[in-house]
Amino acid sequence: MQTIKRFFPGIDTMGLTLTMWICTLPLIGLVIAPLFGTQAAVSIAIGLLIIMLVSCWFICISKTIQSHRVKSSQSDDVSRNHP
Repeated sequence: MQTIKRFFPGIDTMGLTLTMWICTLPLIGLVIAPLFGTQAAVSIAIGLLIIMLVSCWFICISKTIQSHRVKSSQSDDVSRNHP
C-alpha cells in the first residue's frame, strides 16, 4: 500500500470519496426518486458525484504538491550537506 501511496498521494481520499458516493445512492433512490422521479434522482446522483470528485481532486492536488515540496526540500538539504 505504501508503494501505491508514494505514486498516488491522494488515493485513499479518492477511495473514501467514491465509497461515500456509493453509500448515498440508496438514500437518493429512496427519497428523491419517489418524490421527484427517476430522471431527477439520476441527475442528482451524477451531480453529487461530480461535486465530490472535484472536491477530492483539490484535496489530492494539495497533497501531491505538499509531498513534492517535502521531497524537494529533503533533496536540497542532502545536497547542501555534501560539498
